[in-house]
Amino acid sequence: MEWELAHLRRALPGGHDDRSGGVCAYLTSLGEQSLVLAFCGMGMVSAAAGTQAAISHYHPRAVLNYGCVGAHRPDLLPGDLIVGTRVIASQSLRETPDGELAYAGMYYLADGQQRRTQAVEADPALLGLARQVAAHAPAEPEPWPLELGWPATVAHRPPRVVFGTVTSADRWHRSPASIAALVERYDSLCEDMEAAAIGLVCASQGVPFLSLKDVSNNELLRPTLSGAAMLDELGRDQIARRAAAFTLAVLEALSGSDGRGLTGSSG
Repeated sequence: MEWELAHLRRALPGGHDDRSGGVCAYLTSLGEQSLVLAFCGMGMVSAAAGTQAAISHYHPRAVLNYGCVGAHRPDLLPGDLIVGTRVIASQSLRETPDGELAYAGMYYLADGQQRRTQAVEADPALLGLARQVAAHAPAEPEPWPLELGWPATVAHRPPRVVFGTVTSADRWHRSPASIAALVERYDSLCEDMEAAAIGLVCASQGVPFLSLKDVSNNELLRPTLSGAAMLDELGRDQIARRAAAFTLAVLEALSGSDGRGLTGSSG
């Protein structure tokens, strides 16, 4: 979303807006590395369409997806950073005649061939850079403000970085039972509405991919308002702010490495 992208735009001034490729983009740079900051809008279809348009027009050597997520574990709190080791479209299900649901995997085209995968794995080189950033960050991320959605039953603490599965769907799971079902099926840490769609397009196009998220809400601990009211409740300037800072650190590491070891195609 545009309000998520605003954090990175502020950190990388001096660029300009570009709509020439059918993408809502801001073109800037980090040292000698050109950057395209793009927002696709909410939902799986919008995410896939925006990613394909950005890849077709700008030919990036890697795609980093960042934004906010809802937590699936009671120990994941607002401001915590989640690096997606893999992304899964959680609503890719098949139903038996008696109504049982089972995960069907995810389908995509690559080189004109139908492919099926259980998950889109993070690019190993990008994931390695994220682990380096997490291990050698000069300072802890700023704690989430107590007054903005922090669960009253949990002691205040600084954010931490965890690695694991991000699930995506055009559905906001809010009940403990539905969240527990996702954790059991996918071993998920969190959910959003875009990452798996972006990852699938990147897999189709052979572009290295990594998803970097921060927790905005945990429905297991505290019910959250929805829509625009959620932005006011949690603080528009807080949501995805730490994910943006972590993404910038990974971009700096990537720029310093000259992209050595990245898989897939480059441009």
